[in-house]
Amino acid sequence: MQAHRLFASLSLSLLAIAVPLRAADVETIVLENGAVRAEIVPAWAGRLMSFGRPGGGNVLWTQPEAADFGCHPSGKPRWKNVGGEKTWVGSDPAAWRAFEGVESGPVWPPPAWFDALPMQVVAADATNVVLRTAAHRGGDWVVALERAFSLEADALVVRSRLLTEDAGARGPDTLPDDDRRLWSIAQIPRPSSVMIRLCGDGRHAKFGEISAPEPDEPAGWSRIDVPGSAAARKISADGDALAVRLADGSGWFLMEQTAPERSLSGFAEPGRAMVYASPDDFKPSVYAELEFAAYGPDAEHAVRFSLPKELP
Repeated sequence: MQAHRLFASLSLSLLAIAVPLRAADVETIVLENGAVRAEIVPAWAGRLMSFGRPGGGNVLWTQPEAADFGCHPSGKPRWKNVGGEKTWVGSDPAAWRAFEGVESGPVWPPPAWFDALPMQVVAADATNVVLRTAAHRGGDWVVALERAFSLEADALVVRSRLLTEDAGARGPDTLPDDDRRLWSIAQIPRPSSVMIRLCGDGRHAKFGEISAPEPDEPAGWSRIDVPGSAAARKISADGDALAVRLADGSGWFLMEQTAPERSLSGFAEPGRAMVYASPDDFKPSVYAELEFAAYGPDAEHAVRFSLPKELP
């Protein structure tokens, strides 16, 4: 991989810089203005590996030294938890099996084409980057994954969508309305609590693990406690925003799902939010995942990342 390369067609505010990857370097695209800074690594399946204020720390949890997308002797790609923010395709019992060409049994690691293989940079300028995979077949559907990053005045918007390249004779209108989906997953150092903005009637929420709003909490927000645990665990609810207080007390890391999803499988609009917590013994450090899902054979959604001083 080529390091220290400058995209010739871009302004100097969008650079390709080098991030250490063991003995090698990996190319990184930087989007930055006066409010936020984002570092995107096309070679690691288009992950957003750093997000924060210019000159400040990274709010995301990462372990780039773990990046090893080589192959086992069997030829099956390795999967390593690199961290950062990413898009995952499918649900593991449905779409992942389809892309692996199997009907039953466990499917792990995820299919390499969206989780480990490099994404192509198809467009880039000082405020926008578009990455795309090649088309891949999973059962009766053939799709590519696109991730587009847009820098706003005080935020970064990440749009993910499935591009149906060829559905064969059946056509895209006849693709099954199963629960294949897109996950937007941002990994962060495990906090003690996460704020959630519930939407609709909050159905599917595990209210035993979501506290009722307290007088000192922002209007419209509830708290999810994230206690330590010997096993990994996940809390889910219908919500359109998740937020974690920054470690230095200067504000919040805020994720908002802004693009509505189709209402399939009984899930409410505009989004389904999840919080995953790693087990206490995870190495090199415990982490949490803030997740949003979008459903349907041509699912797409947008998530807005910002660092406000107060929650909206």
